[in-house]
Amino acid sequence: MAINKTPVPDARLNLKIRSLFLDHLAQTANVSASALAAGVKSSAVYAERRRTPAFRDAWALALAEGYARLETDLLAEALQAASGRTADGTLKARAQKHRLAIALLNAHRASVKGGALAAPATKPAQPDLATLKAQLILKLTQMRQRAEESAAACAEPETEPKPEREGEANADA
Repeated sequence: MAINKTPVPDARLNLKIRSLFLDHLAQTANVSASALAAGVKSSAVYAERRRTPAFRDAWALALAEGYARLETDLLAEALQAASGRTADGTLKARAQKHRLAIALLNAHRASVKGGALAAPATKPAQPDLATLKAQLILKLTQMRQRAEESAAACAEPETEPKPEREGEANADA
């Protein structure tokens, strides 16, 4: 008895969808809205990010650009002086919105600005066992030399005579 196998379409995103998603992400820093703009579910782009190192790296760059745009827009709005007669409640709400936005940006700063990517596309090359052993021996030798120098410095007698006190010198005279 043969089992009827229906072919499952490939869940990977094509280049057009990736491009639409990444462009929108660079504009907004909003994954859900960017997935919607590309015509896919956000779960599909997250799955593609886990699967494809190049897409993961492009995602990180687009997100960094999106956050830079958000920061620029937020700064421009915060520096804009209130015009006309603005109620105190409106000014307080505006200030609260800016504080919230800054707090959210700060929460993501490490992953966006100078922080490590979510997961690097390639792992750094690991040195071989012989190299690691040589590095370890070198560090231990340096530590031993410093310890011996420190012990020798503590054990050396003082070579300079102590100056006599004024009162003792006068008593002999």
